[in-house]
Amino acid sequence: MLKKVFVITSVIIVCVSSLLIVSLFFLLQSPYSGKIVNVILDQFLPYTIKVQQAAYSPPYQLTLTDVDITDGSQDFHIPKLSLWVSSSLWKDNKLSFDSILIEEANLKLSTLSSPLLQSLQIQQLALQHVDIQAPNWSARDINLQIQKPVWLSPKQTVPYGKVQLSAQQLYVDGEALDKLLIDAQYQPQDSTIYGASFKWRDADVSGQAEQYPQGWSLINVTVNKLKLSKALPAEKLFNGFKDLALPVYHVNSLDILNSDISYGNWNLNQIDASLENFFINQALKQQEQASLSFNAESIDYEQLRLVSPTARLNISNSAISLDEFDADFKQGRIQMSGSLTQKQADLNWLKISGIKWLEDTDQLVVILDKASNFLDTLAIKTLEIKNTQLIQVEQRPYWQISGINVEGKDLQLIQNGKPSLYSGSIEATANNASLDNLLTTQAIVKLTAQNENISIERAFLPLARGYIEANGQWQRQELSAPWQLSLNVDGFPVDLPLLQEKLPFQVIGMAEADINLEGLSGDYPIFAHSLTGSANLHLNQAALRVQSDDKTTIYQREWPLNTIKIAIDRGRMQITGKGEKAQLAGNIDLAKYQFGTLIFTSEVECKRLWSDIFSQTNIVQEVCSPESNRQAVSPE
Repeated sequence: MLKKVFVITSVIIVCVSSLLIVSLFFLLQSPYSGKIVNVILDQFLPYTIKVQQAAYSPPYQLTLTDVDITDGSQDFHIPKLSLWVSSSLWKDNKLSFDSILIEEANLKLSTLSSPLLQSLQIQQLALQHVDIQAPNWSARDINLQIQKPVWLSPKQTVPYGKVQLSAQQLYVDGEALDKLLIDAQYQPQDSTIYGASFKWRDADVSGQAEQYPQGWSLINVTVNKLKLSKALPAEKLFNGFKDLALPVYHVNSLDILNSDISYGNWNLNQIDASLENFFINQALKQQEQASLSFNAESIDYEQLRLVSPTARLNISNSAISLDEFDADFKQGRIQMSGSLTQKQADLNWLKISGIKWLEDTDQLVVILDKASNFLDTLAIKTLEIKNTQLIQVEQRPYWQISGINVEGKDLQLIQNGKPSLYSGSIEATANNASLDNLLTTQAIVKLTAQNENISIERAFLPLARGYIEANGQWQRQELSAPWQLSLNVDGFPVDLPLLQEKLPFQVIGMAEADINLEGLSGDYPIFAHSLTGSANLHLNQAALRVQSDDKTTIYQREWPLNTIKIAIDRGRMQITGKGEKAQLAGNIDLAKYQFGTLIFTSEVECKRLWSDIFSQTNIVQEVCSPESNRQAVSPE
């Protein structure tokens, strides 16, 4: 009997429940559905919610249209809200939903942190075609799914959970990220971005990232077709990530492909680069085990261009290991390998071949000067320069060197920021070299240095009708750094523009000279007070031509002096030369060179020449009377 009563009671409860559900279904299909839902919500929720229309789809879906919600000080409007009620309506003292879908809404970020959502038990929170505004960023046309969203703090805006996101555009820190896709696990700590992609300034960006206590690490990120100008530093994008609570501190692997990047005075064109294990907030000297490799179509630095450069670098323990650098430059090629530390370069080898520097040669001086200012130390174990040409025709004196070949071993070229040859050996040859109209062929110079002492082992410059030969040494290690130089010259043309500009008259011919000099190095006063030595100069097949300062008289004759002798004693020079009716005499104190004198006198037939060489003054006088002149030419 009891069993029969229980069965009848259960049937009655099911029938009544079914009747209520059926009744609710039909009521929600009526024009009064919105009012009915508003009454129900007012009874069960502590918030003001107004719904214009509601529709119920058995067994658990409720669709609300034009929903206005007032949550404390917040008011927001949802055009369409779909609710899938859980089969267990109440769970953990919260109203339970399998899914909540918000469509076509325009929300502020604080909306997602509403106590209304935090008070619900939600298995999935979804947004579709939603726009969001935040203090530092905004996004439009968002599609979002968050599995098991969790708010652990009233101040938390975005809930934790498994996130799948797409957005037409994310605008952050003045930059737009288009066609954004993210698949991530968002957690209080150790979050993971399994995959992300977007377009930034027409570049395609994709990759993965992991969160650590210090920030985010880019695991495998690829950037394709990036155009990064000087006005848009890369730091700006990283700062934008910080605004999104995604501070990047480490790059595990970053590949940049087919990109153009400008940084400072550098322009990298069509570069492919790979950066690994790099800490963004650390200086180069603080990197632990970073590596960088790249190749590019070209790299421009100011007016210089490297073509097809490639390089592989490793950065660790305050040092950069340059495994390889290779680039075409000025129709030739540069290759090097070595290590770089702060203000110090130690190269295993440097190879230069086929370079033709045919214009703006003064840039080479500027580059070497900048290198010496930047570096405290430069050492090269092996230096090879082959078939290189330098030409300078922009300003006088014009010069050129072609067919340059250099071999160097164990070179120390910069020390304490000062360029010189401190140690090692270097031998240089040139097929041709010229300075104005002075030409040499097959020239060779060999220098050695040990303990900062430099020796000219061999210097031989063949001339068209002679040669220049030199040897000497510079003992830099000693306190006074004494030096000594010997020069033997034969067949040297004296009609060089550089030389003629220093003389008040014109001289043509060939010179022979024996020069021996020594002194102490340092500043000019030390040089001026220590220079000692001698020189003997003789001109062969030479002629002299002088025009008076008033342009009215011409004086010319064969070169009259036999030998010009120069004696130097601790900076005081005495110059003498004698010949037939000619004399050269002068005294110069290098410490007071502006008071020096050098006078040349010569007499031929009825004309006398007086020249002050330093002031470049000529006086030509007629020394014969007119009657004497007539007698000199009389046929009798």
